[in-house]
Amino acid sequence: MDTVYLFYLIASVVYSIFLIRIFLSWLIGDFDIDTDLDIGDVVSFKGLIHFMMGFSGWMSAKGYITNSIEWYDYLIALAIGIIFVVMLYYAYKFTFKLEHKPKILSGKELIGSPGRIYLYTGKKDDKYLYEVTVNDGFGTIEVPAISRKVFYVGQCVSILDYDKGYYLIY
Repeated sequence: MDTVYLFYLIASVVYSIFLIRIFLSWLIGDFDIDTDLDIGDVVSFKGLIHFMMGFSGWMSAKGYITNSIEWYDYLIALAIGIIFVVMLYYAYKFTFKLEHKPKILSGKELIGSPGRIYLYTGKKDDKYLYEVTVNDGFGTIEVPAISRKVFYVGQCVSILDYDKGYYLIY
């Protein structure tokens, strides 16, 4: 079997694995990266696949064009394989920068936030008790609120202070 055909076979296999992994990641998500990026994510099965894509891709193209492979083509293929792995590393590094983890607010951090009266829950001494919906940075939550002023359900309010489990609204 000619060396060029061997590289065609290797290229076909690694590009097929690459395409299958992309298709599966669209369906079920990425299933092997669970930590922040380190060298272990690049020196892995994905890293090997990317290296072989660069290596066998060059060797296949060179063999197709010239019908011969010289000793220096292996060095060029090695360099291209390493470049593919480096590109993989920087692609991961870039995508981890895009990850957004919202900061969930609570307690005094919600002071100044707008809210909406969700429910009137009664009266305690000379104060009115409410449930107010507020955005906590991750989603909408309901918090207990207290006020000396009467509000109606659906009215917009602002959180003035937080004390003893209740938000003071105005």
